[in-house]
Amino acid sequence: MPARILRPFADRRFRLLVWLLVGTMGWAGLVLLAVTLLAQEPPRAGFDLTLIIDAGRRVAAGQSPYLAGAVGGGTQVESLFYSYPPPVAQAASFIGGLDDTVALAAMGILASIGLAAVAAGLAGLRGSVRAVDVVVPTLALAPFVYPFAIALLFGNVDSWYPPAYGAVLIAALGGSSRWRIGGGVALGLVAVAKLQPGSLFLWLAVAGLGAWQAGRAAGSAGSSSATRPATWIVLVSGVVTIGVVVAASLLGWGLGPWQDYVGVLRAGGGVDLVSPLNIGPASQLALLLGDPSVASRVAPVIAVVALGGIAAAAGWVRRPALSLAIAAVLSLVVLPITWFHYPVALVPFAIAAAVAAHGTAAASRVGWLVAGAIVVAGVAIAGPVIVWGAVALVVAAVGVAVRTDERPRNPVAESLSPG
Repeated sequence: MPARILRPFADRRFRLLVWLLVGTMGWAGLVLLAVTLLAQEPPRAGFDLTLIIDAGRRVAAGQSPYLAGAVGGGTQVESLFYSYPPPVAQAASFIGGLDDTVALAAMGILASIGLAAVAAGLAGLRGSVRAVDVVVPTLALAPFVYPFAIALLFGNVDSWYPPAYGAVLIAALGGSSRWRIGGGVALGLVAVAKLQPGSLFLWLAVAGLGAWQAGRAAGSAGSSSATRPATWIVLVSGVVTIGVVVAASLLGWGLGPWQDYVGVLRAGGGVDLVSPLNIGPASQLALLLGDPSVASRVAPVIAVVALGGIAAAAGWVRRPALSLAIAAVLSLVVLPITWFHYPVALVPFAIAAAVAAHGTAAASRVGWLVAGAIVVAGVAIAGPVIVWGAVALVVAAVGVAVRTDERPRNPVAESLSPG
């Protein structure tokens, strides 16, 4: 009976139809939820993006993007105020005329297109998998991935984590020079906005050093692959991107906004970091011990450990996808605040594991692990810290793909699997 029920799924067109139906229901539900939340007073959707757009409107009016007294001693971490670096508001000054709802919809559409591009890029690394067979399931499941759905509903900048982290992943797996440069640009832009992703530059530097040393040891020091590792190309393009953005900010708006930003960072030292919505280790340890002061004491230690772990993953973990997945997880805890939707950065790694395992003995195990991650992330609605369980399942999916023995010869499988 199970075989008879599952038989239609052997037909590719039937599977695509099922995915289209699932996606239609998922996106319709997400849009309906967004409309409902936007209708409330004050609106409970898009508030993160509204903060940015309002700051952009202040910039356009010749004011500082930061509200005086927005951060002060004893302020709760959930308090809403613009605290991004100046370039975010300065860029938003050009779209200040847009209605907030239109801006939220546009941001969601563009972030979803970016996710689809990453899915297609990962499929492109494996010639036997059609891009549509990866892109359609990815978009169909996206609204059911709790962190991604929440990022879209809030209008948070981390909705761009999947395109940025995914582009870096494709570059690390042997993507073209366009992916290497594009990955660096994307990483540089999100690093300017959110800071945390910037810790991946450490991974790029160390991984590139290892590739360069391996090339020299193999006697290929004179080749371009030995002197210009792929990860260094991503690193350089990312650093250049940050430099261009900061230079444009200083030339266009002067030093004043940056001085205000430093003041916000200083005032932020008095923010209470402890919250159930902050799933970072420092916050959760303080909640466990019932002592809020623990968070500020252990946060620097956690940052140092996370950065050390990123460097160690780059230097010691053999396969780039698993190494970068570990680094991606650690990048989320470098700063003391880790909102419960930040793990959306792991979505590209789930896609990569599924693509690599396609047609191998590991396909079923990887599929169940990815499905489990989606379910666990959904359960995290009741307890945000539970989302770390979903993160662990995604990393495990990559690990299973690494260990598969039955695999075709293709860049994704060769990068994920021991050869």
